Amino acid sequence: AETMKPITYEDENTRYVCIGPVNKVMNMLCRWHEDPKGDAFKLHATRIPDYLWVAEDGMKMQGYNGSQLWDTTFAIQAIFATGMEQKVDQCVRKAANYLEATQVREDCPGPLVEYYRHISKGAWPFSTRDHGWPIS
Repeated sequence: AETMKPITYEDENTRYVCIGPVNKVMNMLCRWHEDPKGDAFKLHATRIPDYLWVAEDGMKMQGYNGSQLWDTTFAIQAIFATGMEQKVDQCVRKAANYLEATQVREDCPGPLVEYYRHISKGAWPFSTRDHGWPIS
């Protein structure tokens, strides 16, 4: 029961994405062992495509659930560095909306230190808000 506390905490605070694919698999196995037909295991299963997909040459797995936010910010920096922002105004607006939508809106509940978490509110993740671990 004690082992499940940090697993449950991370699952719930990353919306079952987890910090990366290694502990995603471990958490998912623990949840299956706990209850193979339970909601937690089912929620994990729905997030598998965040890490795995089938390409033309077979199954692929990424080491993170993506880099969407960083990719967006680097692209926008490049657009502004070239002075092209006026020519692609709609793109810049969509990127700004995406940045706003991806910002983490709240800290994880409970004792952050106990679960090795940091303040998240106002931060941006590497990939998606669901992931929630602050990068900047």
